[in-house]
Amino acid sequence: MAPSPLFLKIRAIAFSLIIFFSLLWTTLLSVYLYYEWDTSDPAERPIVAVMIFTDTLTLIMLLVLLILEFKAWLDAARLLFLMLAHIGSAAVFAFWNPSFQCPTSSPDAEGICRLLNLYILVASWLIPVLLILYAVGLAIAMVRASRHNEPPMLERDSILPMMRPTSDVAAHVLSYSCSSEKSINGSTPEDRRKHISEVPSRTHSTPHNSLTKFPPFLV
Repeated sequence: MAPSPLFLKIRAIAFSLIIFFSLLWTTLLSVYLYYEWDTSDPAERPIVAVMIFTDTLTLIMLLVLLILEFKAWLDAARLLFLMLAHIGSAAVFAFWNPSFQCPTSSPDAEGICRLLNLYILVASWLIPVLLILYAVGLAIAMVRASRHNEPPMLERDSILPMMRPTSDVAAHVLSYSCSSEKSINGSTPEDRRKHISEVPSRTHSTPHNSLTKFPPFLV
């Protein structure tokens, strides 16, 4: 697949946005995990750690894809892996979010803890949405490129002379007649008489059944 320059620009912009949000989200989650380690739920910490690891892996993989030469199958494979990783971690956090406990001493601290969990829940779906949008654009570009690269149907010559184009038959007859005239004109009178005498013999050498076939009712 030969990508268009417009598609490559859109791809670079999309990857840059995903890399930026991944870096920002990794930083925010690391700060949250550092300052809220004592007040966060023990079941929440490993999920947030997995999300940090997934975002870091996204940074590395997209940077590598930007550096390497574009290949559709390579982009599709990496995107599928990243979408599964991000959607999986976001779905797990959304499933366990109602059961997370905030061991705090005041209602205000508990409200801040719940609010931070809600922010993490909403923001964890941003990168998966961007990856899905780029995957849709990649699929559309691949379909359009495959349609443009389809070779046109070529006309094949038939093995039967009557099914060949008229120009081919005329050219064949003309070349045969020219070669016959050259061979006759360039020969001696003795060769001409020999050539003329061979014509009836060639005609009589053909099978009788192949030349004349009578209908069944005349036999």
